[in-house]
Order: sequence, then structure tokens, then C-alpha cells
Amino acid sequence: MAGFSTRHGIHDEAKQKRIADIIKQVETDGIRTVRLGFADQHGVVRGKSFAADQIGSLFEDGMTAPSSLLLKDLAHRTVLPVWNGESTGLAGMAGIGDILLIPDPDRFHILPWMRDTAWLQADIFHTDGNPSPLDTRGIARRANAGLVEAGLQFNAGLEIEAHVYRLTDRPLNTSDIGQPGTPPEVEILNRGYQLLTEHYADTLEPVMTLIHETCASLAIPIRSLEVEFGPSQIEFTCAARPGIAAADDMVLLRSALRQTLARHGYHISFMCRPAIDGSFASGWHLHQSVADSGGTNLFTPAEDGAMTDTASGWIAGLLHHAPSMSLFAVPTITGYKRYRAHSLAPERISWSHDGRGALIRALCRHGDAASRVENRGGEPAANPYLYLASQMFAGLDGVTAGREAPPAAADAYDDALPRLPSSLDEALALARDDAFVRDRFGATFMDCYATIKQAELTSFAAHVGDWEHRAYFAAF
Repeated sequence: MAGFSTRHGIHDEAKQKRIADIIKQVETDGIRTVRLGFADQHGVVRGKSFAADQIGSLFEDGMTAPSSLLLKDLAHRTVLPVWNGESTGLAGMAGIGDILLIPDPDRFHILPWMRDTAWLQADIFHTDGNPSPLDTRGIARRANAGLVEAGLQFNAGLEIEAHVYRLTDRPLNTSDIGQPGTPPEVEILNRGYQLLTEHYADTLEPVMTLIHETCASLAIPIRSLEVEFGPSQIEFTCAARPGIAAADDMVLLRSALRQTLARHGYHISFMCRPAIDGSFASGWHLHQSVADSGGTNLFTPAEDGAMTDTASGWIAGLLHHAPSMSLFAVPTITGYKRYRAHSLAPERISWSHDGRGALIRALCRHGDAASRVENRGGEPAANPYLYLASQMFAGLDGVTAGREAPPAAADAYDDALPRLPSSLDEALALARDDAFVRDRFGATFMDCYATIKQAELTSFAAHVGDWEHRAYFAAF
């Protein structure tokens, strides 16, 4: 009897050839273990490990996993009811039924930090053969398919800030148990406040070399690595990639760097703003452009410098949908603490030609094949598939609806400009009630995702933090 992938036509002829090549490579290179991973609702990689001799059946029949993995908050608590299926409307998930992980042969890598180990990324299906509406990679694929259908090619490049510390952890004990558990103990690698200084670049050379080597081994197209302003803060950029490839790279990059650096005594954090004195917030600036089916960049202005209709419509779409799409660019409570006036982070909904305070920065010049726009509003902890999908849905809507970008903002922090959401609960409310968002992302997904994020907010609200204790404990 034919396996799951064959019965449901998951792998086309090109992917079948790639599968055959992978099976041969696994045998030739002496691979002993294969990891099968997928990105959950938060973009956190989960998965299983297998003996390498199972790889053929893995491609054909996949591997089951509990469906509750798609229903968890960041503390790994299942926050939706799972015993009757009513939470999702998917009967197959009742009683924590199985989902099926099917490897994508285009996402195969030999792991540089693990001996004789390979990694495959999975797409998520239900056992009836239907793709899961809760698979965030599937949502991004669907968003990209809409662009392809319109005769357009989406390209995205990563510009990511992060913090790297030296681990000083003591051995774990029972006091570290919890949901969430205690964070690692760290110390800074530099004092900060010296943007792009060669001295600090030299100080960070061991870390930067590890990052370069890891990315090169995984074919992640890193372009630059630099010292950012904050203590122990770095920034790296990657070359533009078509479709959802940049999201795939970001998922793998975050997971790989956390594992590689930890083995060398470091901790890299993509949290927007760690609770370490003197720390600066980290952003994820998403560079994006659109080309026609022949590869011509449709954002490149004419000789007179006038913005193209496509670029204008795309910018207009990003601005129009920015309030509700903020949930996917900034999905954490801490991420909204980055939105402050005159801080190189946006606070208002505007665009500029080259101003770093605006939400959208248009880097479009005549003769420049790399003309693009930059969304400066995201945080590096965002689920890459949801972030990219939000841009594709919003931008394409602006183009197809014939929207026009408003005049560029002279002052990106002008009080007259509309504000971005100032908190996660505000962003959640805007997205949850937006018919466009529910249509594009899917009602089932939005209901589940909103419940997960609401649980995060509820848990936070119940916690008595340091500020509250300092303000009230001795005063009253």
C-alpha cells in the first residue's frame, strides 16, 4: 500500500529526486541520526530524532506528534481545551489526537555542531491528509502563493539584532523547575555604547566567528555582522531570499545559534529587551521587495525618481494594516517596550525615504536593483512565518486595491500621525476583530492563536513584578 505522502501527492517529481539524493547522501556521509523539526505557533522549533536508516519511511509516512504542541504558550502549557476538540473545531485534535510531520526535502541540513547528525524541517498535516490550518509555515506559503498567482515574486532580507552573553550558570537544582523555569545566569561580553567600533568587534571575534561558520555550514546567506550600540548586542544581516526562504532561514538560524553558542559557553537571546541593566532593545528590520515574473524589481523608481505604483501600493498596504498586523511583527509583551519616540524605533504609523524613526523606510533609488522597503517595527522573537505572511498579505492588498502611499513623513514622531499599538493586549484586540486578518490567516488559526496570546497576557497580569514590589511593599 502506498504511503501517506504518495496517497496525498505531497512530493512532486522534483522533490522525489531530491529525496533520493538525500537518502544516498545520508548513507555516503555516515549520518546516524536525523532530527525532524517544525516551528510551533511562537516560532520555537520542536521535533523528534530518528535513526538514519528510517529516513526513507520518514519521507513517505512522516511521523506523528501530539496535536497539543500547536496549542501551547511560551511556558509550554497547553492553554486550550484538548479533550473534546471544541477549541479548534478540528475533530482530529480531540483528546490530543495526532498531527503528522512530513519532512520537506528542500530543508535538509547536516548539523555542524552535532556529530553524524542531519536535520529536516517538517510541514504539518492532519491524518486525513489535509494540511493543518495551525501550521504557521503553511500560512506563509499560502500568502506567497497569492503573490505568485498575481504574477509577483516576494523577496525578503533579514536584519536582526540580538544579545550574546557568557554563561555563568551553576548546576541546576529543584528551584529551577517551573513553567517558565529560571533563566540562565550570564555576564556581558562588552560594555556597550560603542557602535561599530573595531575594538569591540575584535573582543567579540570568537562569537562572530562561530556565527559566521555556523551560518555558512547551513547555507544561511549571512552578509554582515557588527557591533550594535547596547552592551553585548550584535546585529547581522542576510542576503535577500525569494518567497518564504528568509523565514525558513530565521527559524533555523535562531535554533542553530542557540545550540552552537551554548556549546562554547555563550547564550544568545532574541528577546527584544532583556531585564539586564543598561540593555538596549533589539529589533528585526524586515527588508522586502516585489519583482515581476521575469525577476525585474518593481520597487526600482524610474529615472525621474518617482515611486512606482507597485511600491506605492505596497507601502500603503503595510501602513493601512499596520495596527492589526502588529500582533505578528511584535508578539511578546516586552516587544512593545521598544516602541518609544526618538529611539530609532517606530512609535507612529508612517513612512520615510531614509528616516530610521519611521515604521516603513523606503530605500528605492533609480538604477538600484536592490530597491526595497524596510519594516522597522518587528522584534527578533517574532514567528518568522507569521511576520512574513503579514507583510505579504498587507502589501499585496495595497497593490491589488490600488492604494497609494500618503506623503512621506517629515517627522516620524509627529503627534498628528496615528499610533502603533502600545501593548500586546491592544495589538491582540485589533487583530482578533479585524475581518481582513481573519480571512487571510484563517478563522481557525486566529481563534487558537488569540487564545494562546490571551493566556500569555493573563499569566503576566497575575504576576507581581519587581516594579510593583518596589513601589508598594514599603509604601503601604
